[in-house]
Amino acid sequence: MTRNHPEISDDVLEEGCYHLLHLGLSVSEIAFHFQITPEVAERCIKSYESRINSGEVVVGDLDRSFWTDVRREAEGDTKVTFVSQKGFHHAWKSELRRLDGASLLEIYEASKDFLGTDVNSKFLDFPPPKGYDPLMLDREVRNALEVVSGLLDQKLKENKSNRGRSRK
Repeated sequence: MTRNHPEISDDVLEEGCYHLLHLGLSVSEIAFHFQITPEVAERCIKSYESRINSGEVVVGDLDRSFWTDVRREAEGDTKVTFVSQKGFHHAWKSELRRLDGASLLEIYEASKDFLGTDVNSKFLDFPPPKGYDPLMLDREVRNALEVVSGLLDQKLKENKSNRGRSRK
């Protein structure tokens, strides 16, 4: 198979092409995302279908879920980890976009408060697990703060725009 990314194995490329086709992407869109030709994408899809039909591979829910997440991320939707009064949560940016301004502000404030705490305070009684990266969660929450802050700005602009229209 001729393609530009030798670091992607043929098996992964075939699986990705197959699943992304079944998630609604066209062959040309798949080819664009993988930086391959549409002909290579077609061959990958047919090869994977052949492997499914022969029983060499079995398509499972985990595979579909993984490629659904890949598609969402490729389309600009990101998954973020944030803090609320009830603990840590994961959500897609598109899910957060549907929240009202007050809920977004609560998430923003709780996440900002979390970042202000000492990273090692939770390990005063017990040592951290081996290989633990104490800053990983901070990086995730900091990323969530940027996303939520952007969404809050959008909500504020929408509210100002709506108020301007209602006065006319």
